[in-house]
Amino acid sequence: MENSSSHPDLNQTHETWTDKSIQYKVLSSLLLLLICALGIVGNIMVILVVLITKHMRTPTNCYLVSLAVADLMVLTAAGLPAIPDNIFASWVFGRSGCLVITYLQYLGINASSCSITAFTIERYIAICHPIKAQFLCTLSRAKKIILFVWAFTSIYCVMWFYLSDIEEQVFDNITIITCGYRIPRKFYLPIYFFDFSVFFVVPLLLSAVLYGLIARILFLNPLPSDPKDKKKNGGTTNNNHQVVNKSTSCKNSRHSSSTATSRRQMLF
Repeated sequence: MENSSSHPDLNQTHETWTDKSIQYKVLSSLLLLLICALGIVGNIMVILVVLITKHMRTPTNCYLVSLAVADLMVLTAAGLPAIPDNIFASWVFGRSGCLVITYLQYLGINASSCSITAFTIERYIAICHPIKAQFLCTLSRAKKIILFVWAFTSIYCVMWFYLSDIEEQVFDNITIITCGYRIPRKFYLPIYFFDFSVFFVVPLLLSAVLYGLIARILFLNPLPSDPKDKKKNGGTTNNNHQVVNKSTSCKNSRHSSSTATSRRQMLF
């Protein structure tokens, strides 16, 4: 398998390349810089708050930290390199930079998708099975799941070190270097289809089902209202009826209170 950059004739376009206007470059670069700066600062703040504040170290926040790290990786690997690429209209980071940046881009995207999926499953267990959640949705288990997610995606994305490379696009008046594909693009279709199915379609369908179940549980079994309101409403009932159902009401009240407490603990 030969590098396409070794055959400039294959990339010969026989066209005249026209650069973008200065106004377009300045405006688009400033917009990219603003988006990246806001995203980087916001995600760093999320990570620091959770790491510094002890009571913020919950299973839910662990998944949010993992998601913040993945988003931070995408912003730095995809957003920032696009600025000099837009200004100079050519790849300036060399072949090594092309390989590493491409790897980090796909790693951040796939890790983000897996982190959201793990977070959704954790929310489903916490809300729909609050008693089991006290034993399943623990901080140590969340850390192990996050470690597995990053280990799996890190190994899976190694293939992009062998699938990406710099290319030369030869125009009539200039030769432009880009970070692109090492092999013909038609061979990438199965890879992209597999990525799309595993990291996008499956998580989307799973999230839709789980959030539907969460909505159903919350609609059919809402959290109990304020005990004071129950006391006011209960004042109009018959005293004999209260005596007959006293034992059953106490049991249901204890069960509802326990379930509601568990849900509140897992939600917050």
